Amino acid sequence: MTKSRKGRIPDLGRRRVYVLGAGASASCGIALSKDILGESIVRLGGKDAANKKVVANLLSYLYPSFNEELRNYPNIEDFLNLLEMAKSFNSEEFIESSLWPRAKLDLARSTTLKAVTDYLWERMQKIDALNPIKTFATKYLKYSDTAITFNWDVTLERGLWDREDDFWMPYTYNRKRKGKYVTILKPHGSIDWFRERDLSKRLLRRTEKLDNEVRLYPHFNFSKHPELSEVQPVIVPPVATKSFEYDCLKRT
Repeated sequence: MTKSRKGRIPDLGRRRVYVLGAGASASCGIALSKDILGESIVRLGGKDAANKKVVANLLSYLYPSFNEELRNYPNIEDFLNLLEMAKSFNSEEFIESSLWPRAKLDLARSTTLKAVTDYLWERMQKIDALNPIKTFATKYLKYSDTAITFNWDVTLERGLWDREDDFWMPYTYNRKRKGKYVTILKPHGSIDWFRERDLSKRLLRRTEKLDNEVRLYPHFNFSKHPELSEVQPVIVPPVATKSFEYDCLKRT
């Protein structure tokens, strides 16, 4: 990404690394892992009741005390770990389930991740809520700094984009890189990264290359390209056994 505004924030002449976790996004009004599943699925209910029911039924199966009316949703990491375990053991060699076959588990997983992604995009449009991350990006991030964020959202990018100086925001680290830049590393992917094979030719022209398989959509909403909201982004779910299958993630 590039910027085209005037002004300058002094470079300290040394490289620093900031590591951002869920708390950075929470300061912008985005739910922590213990709450984000509930907020996302409740929001999904108003748009896709059928798929919400699939997730709710699986939650009731895995958590006997779960109650939709009480909204006692579990931590998303715990839920996805149980879901992955159910998929791993769902075979003839272990315990094959006719009630929850792999295809149905995959649907619950993709529905959950899509619901969380949509929730994040919606929260990202609340401009005033982004003030804490804008303050951090403006006051503390200097040229040649690196920010490692484990969050899928683009609050940090939004904060940097609103600065009034001209610099790059590369998503890969390069010790020899020169010029004005702030490196952003996202080990768990991002809601604005997409597989090239999932994009139409029209959308390919609106994206930037991260590696041979992954493209970046360099904007912060889908108003001009709403069809992107139906494409599964490149994100790594919060499970114990993570899969980093793309080169941009492997390098990070």
